[in-house]
Amino acid sequence: MESIRIEGMKAIIDRLEIAQAAFFFRANLSQEVDYLKVKSEIFGNKYARELYSEIKNHSSV
Repeated sequence: MESIRIEGMKAIIDRLEIAQAAFFFRANLSQEVDYLKVKSEIFGNKYARELYSEIKNHSSV
């Protein structure tokens, strides 16, 4: 079940982009989630700077 949740989160991030996905997760995920584990599985070893760059690049398209 956890792997399905992770795949769903990845799909939401891909579809909505990271900033909108963050709002969605905050508003809709009422279940207890190990954020550090999920963060690691979704973003891997990316730094905030890399994520920001991705957000910026997607926003300008």
